[in-house]
Parts: sequence; structure tokens; C-alpha cells
Amino acid sequence: MKRGVRLAIAVVLVAVVAGVGLWYSQVIAQQNPSNIAVSDFETRHFQSYELSNGLKVLLVSDTDSEQAAAALNVSVGSWSNPPEVPGLAHLLEHVLFLGTEKYPEVDSYHRFIEQGGGRNNAYTASENTLYYFDIDAEQLQPALDRFAQFFIAPLFDADYVEREIQAVNSEFTASLQNDSRRLQDALSELYLRDHPASRLAIGNEDTLDIADLRDQLMRFYRQHYVAERMTLTVYGPQDVTTLKAWVDERFAGVRSVDSEAPVFDQPFFEDADLPFLVEVQPRRESRLLQLRFPVPGNLDELDTKPGEFIAYLLGQETSGSLLSQLKSRGWAEALSAHSGDTTASTHQFSLSIQLTQSGLENWQDVAGLAFEYLQLIADQGLEEWRYDELADINEVNFEFAEKVNPAATVQRLAERLSVYPPDEVLRGPYRFTDFDDDTIHNWLDYLSPDNALVVLMHPEAGDNVRSRWYDTPYSLTPLSGNTLAQWRNPGTSGALSLPDANPFIPDDLDVLPLAAPSSTLYSNQPQIVSTAPGYELWFEQDDQFRTPKLDMSMLIETPETRASARDRVMTRLYLDLVDDALSEFRYAAGLAGSGYGLSTNSRGMHLRLYGYSEPLPTLFDTILVELAEHSIDPDRFARLKEDLARRLRNADEDPVVNQMYRRLSQFLIQDSQTPDELLAALEEVTPADLNELRDRWLSNHRLTLLIHGNLTQDAAINLADRARLMLPPTAEAPEVRSQIAALASRRYRHEMSIDHNDSALLGYYQGNNSSLRERALYALTGQVLNTPYFTELRTQEQLGYVVFARAHSVHDWPGLVVYIQSPTTDPALLQLYSDRFMTRFSQRLRSMSEAEFRSFKQGLETSLTAPADNLYDLSQRYWNAIIDGNPNFNTGQRLAGEVDTISLDGFVRFFESQFIAEGSRRLVLHQVGDGMARDYNEHGQGLVGFYPADEPADVQDDANWVTPTFNNLPPR
Repeated sequence: MKRGVRLAIAVVLVAVVAGVGLWYSQVIAQQNPSNIAVSDFETRHFQSYELSNGLKVLLVSDTDSEQAAAALNVSVGSWSNPPEVPGLAHLLEHVLFLGTEKYPEVDSYHRFIEQGGGRNNAYTASENTLYYFDIDAEQLQPALDRFAQFFIAPLFDADYVEREIQAVNSEFTASLQNDSRRLQDALSELYLRDHPASRLAIGNEDTLDIADLRDQLMRFYRQHYVAERMTLTVYGPQDVTTLKAWVDERFAGVRSVDSEAPVFDQPFFEDADLPFLVEVQPRRESRLLQLRFPVPGNLDELDTKPGEFIAYLLGQETSGSLLSQLKSRGWAEALSAHSGDTTASTHQFSLSIQLTQSGLENWQDVAGLAFEYLQLIADQGLEEWRYDELADINEVNFEFAEKVNPAATVQRLAERLSVYPPDEVLRGPYRFTDFDDDTIHNWLDYLSPDNALVVLMHPEAGDNVRSRWYDTPYSLTPLSGNTLAQWRNPGTSGALSLPDANPFIPDDLDVLPLAAPSSTLYSNQPQIVSTAPGYELWFEQDDQFRTPKLDMSMLIETPETRASARDRVMTRLYLDLVDDALSEFRYAAGLAGSGYGLSTNSRGMHLRLYGYSEPLPTLFDTILVELAEHSIDPDRFARLKEDLARRLRNADEDPVVNQMYRRLSQFLIQDSQTPDELLAALEEVTPADLNELRDRWLSNHRLTLLIHGNLTQDAAINLADRARLMLPPTAEAPEVRSQIAALASRRYRHEMSIDHNDSALLGYYQGNNSSLRERALYALTGQVLNTPYFTELRTQEQLGYVVFARAHSVHDWPGLVVYIQSPTTDPALLQLYSDRFMTRFSQRLRSMSEAEFRSFKQGLETSLTAPADNLYDLSQRYWNAIIDGNPNFNTGQRLAGEVDTISLDGFVRFFESQFIAEGSRRLVLHQVGDGMARDYNEHGQGLVGFYPADEPADVQDDANWVTPTFNNLPPR
């Protein structure tokens, strides 16, 4: 019997045993003092209340957290823009960051947050605008004071308002080639004119070019930014009494006006308009069918969630599902169903299907199958056990929900607090407690052919109309009567079926007793518990989070997968085929809270699994079988090969910053290949080539595993032994380590020509070695530099919207990247501005006080030593340390220790030698935007001392190839 067959039998047996009961024998309800519904395992203290001015507040006290955060949600967004000023809400979001009466300096807020090791941002959506920050917990009180002033007394400085228009316009131009934005722009022209979705949300210099703009901003602010429309979440290690005192003192000053959030219940279309077909031409090579259905608000159905239940059934990938049948016919690669936002307003339910070329040619039949499946749901799917299964999944996921970082937590809860009752702000999205057949049937009635906006996005779409703002080619076509008749009466093909019960819902949620002693003074760490030539197993039974979950990582380390462009692209294709073969299995496991990722990396292939410890071994076994013995289906091979080729061709449509980072890697990392090189290598690949590649790596690889979580050591060894059985390691297989180019002490300039209106500068400064000291110095540089770089070149000079300076490591070799993307300024002039800033900043460093410098260091140290938020994060830290070669698992602490020893004088000397001196190691990439070549040539004459680098070889010929190691130690 083949080893794959033996394991497959084991998989079936385990799957059959798994049940759907939710008996928590481990759980003993804890006395959590929160006044909202929390999990039995929740250790944080939540307190919701309302200020006298009407502002709703949720406090989160987490005594284990070293970080703090806050988020404030305002129930107003771009749909509330005055019709004559599209983009006003978005501009207001920008303007609030530019000084307040109490803190008037334009960069004081950004500077304070970054000094405290934090980050801040905001976004404007259709019906809400959200602002947030995180910071070292010791700085929460003064950060809240600065944050509150946004909503009490912003300056609306006329000069900066005018400048910020250019920032909004830069954001607009940067998105001009984004296909989702382009699609939305085309659709906006089809909506009724009185619906706010018909207007440009983001705004640009044309829509904001009005004489009384500042007055309009202030009027909008006074009307909508009132306490009754705001929800605030604050997270910190302080007790709730302290947090409440801080909030009350600072946010009581927010104006109180009797005001309710607007409800947009007007229709998107006239009743007679639908259905119709709109074909849209993308920039990327993609084929997408969307069925969009206008649906009413759903705030009255928060416990039933009919749209989510329908989406749950419609999005299934198991055998007999809509996607499974579309794949079997060669018509689709992926499918998703989205029930829309949680809102009182009219919105849209959408079904999106990624089509193959054959699917595009048969798109009417694809849609017909979708309507047949919807009819099947209406006829057979509204069984209470299916709803109960979804409720069970969500109940387990709520009970064992992962604690995420404070910034993500406050954003999520501030938004929820605006739509859910305060006591349900945590549990509400997980609640499926009211199965109502009639309500769900009513929702299914909305998902009918006669209520459908059919969107077909493909390269051959007509272009007889172009949208106003994004110049998107599209066309409108009436749907034929025969097509509609078939959709209205889809019949029953017999091929489609609803899913069986999910076998991956965990039945055993016990947390195993600890085998090793635990202590409040220390945490256990992974140890090598099994080893052999070419094989190493690290294990730790989790003693921190005590959850019934498990995390597994496995590195298949082999030189065979990266020896050439052909090997690399074949590896990617083989893993795509394996993943595709597991798609039905993966989807069922994912719904029940268990999943995996399978990818290539610089050392071979990486498999990571995460989920509940009971079903995860089943998933692991199944993946091992498929990895070792996948049988290539010729049709699937052809389709996935073409899909990979399409993705490689689409690399030219990636955001400018992504393309420039990719180009930087081609200069720095040995044997990097371009998408075009990979595409050329892919062209002649056959199934036999993939089998030959698999045989090569199966006979020449090492295995390294980490198993961490709710498992005993013996069980972990047994689990890892199954990997050794299926993928026997090779004693002679070499370790695989990437080499990078250690640049010569000179400045190089490389010119790019990406098909984009914007110009861009990416400047890379390289460190001297991979020591922890060097990494600490570059991390601190990014901490100190980012806010002033952003403030001067973006806020004051208005060179572009995307502006940053940040530490950038290449395989743990430290460096720094500065970046500016501009719709108006060529990259040579951007370079001159950037270099001038760096020279001036060295003088600012010389005048920096010891106290200010110390605050930057403390903020960075806090972020480096912050404890993991959950088991998944901790496992990732363990894995990174294992791969880096640090068996002490203390990289963050050691980096923080190095930061602590850096003196201001020493840092000034470091900055001047690494970023100002002639001998600094630099590579700058210049993207010349459309129509800027003449300006670039003219301003380029002012750039002196740069060596031309037309190709990576021009840099690499002068470089030394080095293998970065942990703390610059000799390789083991």
C-alpha cells in the first residue's frame, strides 16, 4: 500500500469522527467585570458608557499590554458630500491632522505619536470616517489630549487647506490605474443622479477648486462632527477608572447637537432600469463576472443576518457547490459572495466570479448556474440545521477569538459601536440566533435576475463610453429576452448540490494540562525534541494563551526550487496545482477556523497551518499526501498555467511603489528574476517537467518543523514523523542561504519607465553589516526620520501623497528607504528635494535635545519588546528566530538593548556618515512619469556624483556577495 493511501484512509477516519457538538468541558466561566457580552475566556475588562454630550465610549483595560490605542468613528462619510463639492469629507479628514488651537504646529501630532513608537492614520468610507492611533502605553494620556482636539478645535489654516488639496489630488492620481476604482467610477455613472454613490468620493483638484472651500469645510464639520454621531474606543493597560477619567476630561468638550446619522434609502436605479449589462475594460488582464443586487438596510436584522447566511451558502467551495461546478467545466477560478455593509442604508449584495477565457465565452451560462444555485438554496437550503451550523461555527470563533493588536481592536470596535448595541459590540457580529425562514426568503427575492446589475469586466469590453474621472472604457448592452427567460426559470441540471455537514467543526475544545511547569516569571520556549540528518523538530506546548489551537510551520529547504527562473516558476505552478486540488477541503476547514498557507520562499517551500488542535492533523496529513503525490490533471494544468502567466503579465499593473520595491530586490538579491523572465521560462513547461522537479526536491531537501500550541510532545513528534514518512529528508541536502549585494561605497542611479502618470523616487541606503547594532541604528533612523520627512516633503512642499522614510531590511541586512510619488514633479527634482532634506536634517539632529532623542528610543524599544497578541503572532516570532538562527528567541529584546545604548552624539555621527557623506552606499530608483521626460533631463543635470546603473549588473559587478547571518555571526 502506498504511503499516500495509508494516510488518506487515516484522514477519512478522523474526518468521520469529528462532530459538531459544542461541549466546553474545559470552560469555567470567569468573573469578568465587563458590562458587555464577552467570551468565557476573555481576560480584558470592557466598559461601555455614554458621555453627557452623547458621545458613546468603549474602554478596554488590558493589563498585559505595553501598547495603547484609540479610535474615533464619525457617522458621516463621502455619501454626505455636498453634490457640488465631491471629496469634501475626504479633504476634511486630511485637514484635521494639520494643527489645532491647543497644538497648532502642523506636525506636532504625527511627531508625538511616532516619538512614542506609534502610528496614526484615518480613512473616509461611504457612511463613516474613522481616525486612530497607537502608542507606547505610558504616552496614552497626552496622546488622547492631542487626539481629542481634532474634534473640538481644529485650526482649518487656510494655507494648509489649499496645500492639502494637492495631497488629495495626488491620492486621486495615484489611484487612476486601480481597476476597482475604475470599475466603481464606471458604475457611478449608471446610478441615479440623486444617489450619492453617483459622485466622486475621493475628490481631486477640480472638484475641490471652489472659492469658499474653507467655509464649506467648516460648515460640514459643524454639521456632522458632533458628539451624537461619534463613537470612541480607548485601549490601554490602565484600569477603566483611569481611562474613563482621561476620556471624560478630554472629550466632554466635543460639541453636542441633536443629530442622527443620515440614512440613504433612495434607490440606486429606477425600477424599470434593471436588469442590464455593463461591460468594463480593465487595465489588468482579468475576467470578472459580478452580479450586483440592490438590497435594503439590514440594521433591523442583526440577529438573523439573512444576507450573511445566503452568502455563506452561495460561497461554498465543496463538492456540488457553484464554484465546484464552474471549475469542473473550466469556466471559473474563484468565487466570492458579499452581503454588503451593516447599515440602515440601501446597499448591494454582490456575487463575484473570476472567469477563465472559456468562462467569459459562456458567461450567460455561468450566470445561469448562479441563479440555479440561488433557486436551490431557496428550495432546499433554508433548513434550520444549516443555520445552526453557521451559528455553531461563529459561537466557537467568538469564544476563542484571537486577541489582535490594540490598533486593530479599537478600529473594529469603534465602527461596531456605531451600529451594534453597546453590550453586543464584541459578540454581535458572531450572533446567529434567530433563524427566520420568511426573512431569508425575502432576501432571496432581491437576488433575482430582474433586480440584477450584471457587470462583465474583461480586456475585450467595448469602449464606446468612457467614465468622467478615471477614463474607464465601458459599454451598456440590453440583456436579451431569451437570456433573462433562462435565468428566471433556471431549471435543475442535477449537477449542483448543497454542502453536507462540515466535518472540521471541532468537537474537542479542551485545553490540555501543561506537561512542563509554568511560572509567572518566565515563559517556556521551543526546544528541539527530535532530530536526524536533514531533519529538525522544534516544539513548545503553549503556556501563555491556553487556547485549544495549534500552529505548525514546516520548511522544505531545497536548492532545487530556486536554481533557475524555470525552477522557480515551476515550483509556483506546482504549489498552485496542489492548492487547487485541496480547495474543497481547504474551504471547509477554513469555515471552521482552521487553515493553511503554502508558498515559496528564498530557501525552498514553506507550509504553515493554524487552527483548532483537534482537526488540524487531518488537514496536515491531507496536504502532505498532495505535496508528495499530486497527480496532475492536464486540463487543470493548462488553466492554472495560464492563470500564473496572466498574473505575471499583470505585474506591470502593480502599484508604482510595489514595482519599484521589486526592482530594488532585483539589484540586491542574487539570482532574482523579473516577471518577464519568469513568464518566458513558464512558456514551455509541461506536466512531465513538474513531476521531474518534484522528484528532484523530494530527493534533495531538509525538513525543519515548529509545532506550537495545544499538543503534547509525544503527539507533536508523531505528527512530525508523518511528514518524515511522506517527505523523507535527505541527510546530504545543503542549507540554502540567500546572498545579497553589499554595495560599493558610491551612489548609483537607475531610471525606470513604468506606465503611470506619476513620477517617483525610491532611495535606498544600505547598512554595513547584519549585526544587531546596525539593525538598531537603522530602525532608530526610520523612527526619527519619517514624520519630518513626511511633513516637509508632503505637507509643506506638497510633492505627492505617498511620502515616507522607513527602515528596510533585505534578508536581515539593514537599510533605509525614502519614497516620494508625485503627479507633478519629475524624479530628478524629487531627488534634489530629498537630498536637501537629509542635509538639513543632520543639522536638526545636532540641535535635538537629549529628552526628545530619548523619547524616540523609548518608543522604538516599546514596539520591539511588545508581547505577542496571540498564539499566531507568538508562533511567527518563534519561527522567524528559528529561521534566522537565534535559538534564544530574544531578537526584539536584544535589538531594544542595542537601541538603549545609542547616544545622541553617536547617532549624529552615524547619520552623517551613512546618509550624507560621499562614501555612503546608495541606490536610487527614478520612475519618470508620463510627460515628465523633458523636466527630468533638465533637472537631472543638477544631480552630480551618481553612477549610472542601467541594469543590476552595473551595481553587482562592483559589489561583494554576502550571506547575512544573525548578528553578523559566521555561518554555522
